[in-house]
Amino acid sequence: MEKTSIEILERFAKEKGIKCSTNSNTRNYSLNQDERFASSKFVVFDLDYLSKDLFLIFNDSYTPKAYASSTYCGVFKKIPECKSEIKMSKRFWFDFRRRVKTNDSYIDKSVTIIGENDKIDRNIVNSKMVGEFLEINKIFEPIELITIQKSESNLPVLCGNNFIAIKTNSWILESKKLELFIAKGSMLFNSI
Repeated sequence: MEKTSIEILERFAKEKGIKCSTNSNTRNYSLNQDERFASSKFVVFDLDYLSKDLFLIFNDSYTPKAYASSTYCGVFKKIPECKSEIKMSKRFWFDFRRRVKTNDSYIDKSVTIIGENDKIDRNIVNSKMVGEFLEINKIFEPIELITIQKSESNLPVLCGNNFIAIKTNSWILESKKLELFIAKGSMLFNSI
């Protein structure tokens, strides 16, 4: 019998000696009269052995009638302060979205930063970090770096805290890639 994604991740965590928590549930709530349910599952690896307040999170949630879903795998690092929320991704030549400028030509030519305002924390977004982010992007594409202020996530470990994270839009299940993603993500956040 084929193993589920959660079973594969639980086995990986057990083999590596990583603390792991998981939840899979279906909840009823009143979104509209016809359809009242949301399905979610998540797996959280506690990577404290690499760095304090570092987590690898796999999340998948779906609400059928609202056509809303969210699937990602990401390395999350709790940070004491988050000045503004941003989303950063590799810049493509055809990317003409409204973006935040940093006045650093390397950063502005290499990545697209979307944010609420023009305030960018230079401890987080700097040339060295952007270079490391782009190296990770070569291996795991698509990937984005985000900052989160006072997270309102349904995941207990995230709720109410500030985070910086790198995320993909799918779950990484292959052991070697998973080890590499953990290593690269923790190295990226070591300076923060």
